[in-house]
Amino acid sequence: GCTSKEEVEKLGVHVGCVITYEDEFMILNDRYYVGRALDNRIGGFMIAEVARLLKENNVKLPFGLYIVNAVQEEIGLEGAAMIAEYIEPNVAIITDVTHDTQTPMINKNTQGDLACGRGPVVSYAPAVQRNVNKLLVETAEKNSIPFQRQASSRSTGTDTDAFAYSNAGVPSALISLPLRYMHTTVEMVHKEDVDNVISLIYQTLLNIQDGQDFKYFKIKP
Repeated sequence: GCTSKEEVEKLGVHVGCVITYEDEFMILNDRYYVGRALDNRIGGFMIAEVARLLKENNVKLPFGLYIVNAVQEEIGLEGAAMIAEYIEPNVAIITDVTHDTQTPMINKNTQGDLACGRGPVVSYAPAVQRNVNKLLVETAEKNSIPFQRQASSRSTGTDTDAFAYSNAGVPSALISLPLRYMHTTVEMVHKEDVDNVISLIYQTLLNIQDGQDFKYFKIKP
């Protein structure tokens, strides 16, 4: 509504100010969570829920667990790269969003046939370690958790790439949440998918053994 630079500056607006739409989180048709920046605030919520379940169920894991909400994924995986070097994990399970491909202008031939409401998405990519991925799939099948599959020919575009190639290699896998209208103020995810991502991460943690070796080849000394 301003007509000059001076008028804008009088309002306290200058280069570098963060501006966004006024909007509110909502639940649509009792099935979908809708709001801005669900990519990837919803990821932070899901891993926090995993932590809550571990606490409430008094689970004593046989290994140390770090739950990390990394920053700056969109501009180069910077937060994940730093924390991976700091904690030096033996295995990493990453969660992020992925496109629901049922909307116009998304090519299912290149991005897969994925949809909200069909469950978490298990990814196949160079950065995804097959044995960790196998554990995810077996856990989902054992616990009747619906899931979808997605293939990426190069990078996953997520923090998985940072963890996988850190510290001379970390066995890593990616669990994605289907999301519609990515990078808008009305991003949308299915409530059941959110619950199932939480369940899949939680149940997978219960299946990891202390000192479990995910290597493809066992080299004898």
